Amino acid sequence: MDCRACMSPIATLLYSDQAAGDVIDFMRTHHMEMVPIVDRDRKYVGLVTTEKLMRWLLPRSLGMMRGLKHASYLRESRDDLLARMEVIRATPVNELISKGVESVHPDDALADALKLISDRQFVVPVLDDKGVLLGVISYFSIMHAVEAGEDES
Repeated sequence: MDCRACMSPIATLLYSDQAAGDVIDFMRTHHMEMVPIVDRDRKYVGLVTTEKLMRWLLPRSLGMMRGLKHASYLRESRDDLLARMEVIRATPVNELISKGVESVHPDDALADALKLISDRQFVVPVLDDKGVLLGVISYFSIMHAVEAGEDES
């Protein structure tokens, strides 16, 4: 099986020049923990992940402290969190993108995407030869493709 057989097409494009708030709203509405971001030419730029968003939500003092395991001494109000959330929402999404994400080509063996997913990259972008985003592969898209193939047999 190749990656093309298991990729999900992208129904809604999210652009690198959008405000992060638009992307966050999309993620919340669709219950997505990571989404691919493209430029206006549909070229893949990177992923926005809830993991990265949560790091931005941390108080700045905690974000700079490496190795700190507990922050129970820190008491914050809802207003403190809301203020940081508003800063994040106004930030250009380009600043929140995780760019070190590996991708696959539609003709690559599915095993390449499976390896990336098993190494904790839960969404694998599928790009053409010019870097244009064609779709994504996830655990769920693989299961859907495999089960749909069984129904056709």
